[in-house]
Amino acid sequence: MRASSLLSESLAVLGKELTSELRSRVALNAVGLFALTTLIAVAYQIGPYKIEEADRPHLLSALLWIILFFGATSGLARVFVKEEDARTAKTLRLAARPLAVFFGKLGFNLILLLGLESLVVPLYCALMSYTVEGVAGLVLVMACGAVAMAASSTMVAAIIARASGSGTLFAILTVPLALPLLVVLIQGTKAAATSAALAAVIPALRAIVSLAGVTLVAAVYLFPVVWHD
Repeated sequence: MRASSLLSESLAVLGKELTSELRSRVALNAVGLFALTTLIAVAYQIGPYKIEEADRPHLLSALLWIILFFGATSGLARVFVKEEDARTAKTLRLAARPLAVFFGKLGFNLILLLGLESLVVPLYCALMSYTVEGVAGLVLVMACGAVAMAASSTMVAAIIARASGSGTLFAILTVPLALPLLVVLIQGTKAAATSAALAAVIPALRAIVSLAGVTLVAAVYLFPVVWHD
């Protein structure tokens, strides 16, 4: 009963976030415009044929995740800031348990990241002539990477929500936390691009899932303290 109650509260928070975002479209516009602008700039300046063939898998994988990461950070930081700006955070604290708030916000950030990936990755592959041999492996890397990135971003967004200059603080705190994850994601994306075998991305997936698991466990224990502090 307790687990079902937590799930229903989390879904209620997620529904509130989606409804609010569909009305304002602040995060959607920020993430979409930033990612598309960066993608077009990279495609125009570098192009598909200005990189040596031997270097293409690694460099193009790295560029892809740089675009995705910095595009995502432009919108993920607002998931708690908007509650503080609208002065509805106290109401939310009374209406839902801390873990329900965290999982609801996490679900919103995850949907935002998955939407960003589904938009940017096909365009990137087309503009940069980025051939991916293992599509299934790439999908798994992208999905697991979105979960790990959403978990760390949601926790950082909660920490900096009431601070002045929250956008700058979000970038400062998120980059060091995301750096090991980005390294593994680039390796997994490169493996998927060069090999059709699903086994090629398994080492990277293990690392990504481990990082996501550690982040989620830490968030479950720390978020109630951060949320009520």
